Amino acid sequence: MRCLLATLLAVAFVFTTVASAADAKGKIKSVTAERGEVAMVDDAGKSWTITAAKDCKVQLNNRASKLEDLQSDDEITVTYEKNGDKLVAQTILATRK
Repeated sequence: MRCLLATLLAVAFVFTTVASAADAKGKIKSVTAERGEVAMVDDAGKSWTITAAKDCKVQLNNRASKLEDLQSDDEITVTYEKNGDKLVAQTILATRK
């Protein structure tokens, strides 16, 4: 019985972790690299402030990059998790024309 309960709790934890990740797409308004923050506006005109996780993976035009390499008007797709009131980015995929 304990084994079944432990298995169910483990499955619930994995499901909760996976279910909490979400994506946002839009354009960068500004980057404050020293604070790890990206301000963006999505396609619906909603403003977002996203904080990059310490291990956040950043790509610019399909190449490994750093947060400070991103610029205003870069198109981005962010995979994030909500942590309290903060949106914490796990990955940021950016393209620049």
